[in-house]
Amino acid sequence: MADYGTSFVFILVSIVFMSMTPTSTCQKLTDTEIKHLCSKTNNIGGCYKLLKSDPRTANVDARGLAEVSVDLASNKANKTHSLLNSFVNATHDSRLKNIYKLCSSNYNDVIRDFKAINNYLHSGAYKNIPSQVKDAYEEIKQCKKVYGGANSDHAHIKKKNQEFELLINIVEVTSDNLNKN
Repeated sequence: MADYGTSFVFILVSIVFMSMTPTSTCQKLTDTEIKHLCSKTNNIGGCYKLLKSDPRTANVDARGLAEVSVDLASNKANKTHSLLNSFVNATHDSRLKNIYKLCSSNYNDVIRDFKAINNYLHSGAYKNIPSQVKDAYEEIKQCKKVYGGANSDHAHIKKKNQEFELLINIVEVTSDNLNKN
């Protein structure tokens, strides 16, 4: 009788733990699934190329892909923020300095948004991610609006904003995928 009781408890505990594991983290994503997710972005080819160029995506599940996309976006935001700060310190043109400061502030807020997204991702609070993604989009739109007044010599900042928008779009799609599972 003791063996039956022990076996029953073991089976019950196993069932409880298996039911707590989200299905989105159980299976490795195929190339076809990654392409399907990228088809939901504004740049299918750019999305797929970016994700597949990262060796971490070779054996990831849906959550892992979301983590990689958040990491890529966070790194890009930090690099762009640093670049903008270096421009603030390097220019003597007060108009440009103001533009750089405003965009730097936007990217600082984006970095904060992505820290929150990362926390939500790791805690399983996937439903909270879309509002942070929306906030990050808004910050970049503000930077683009402010930067519209800058001269064409700084087109690389506009390009960085466009690259970052794709990353935000990828984070949006990969996190939406977690909400569906």
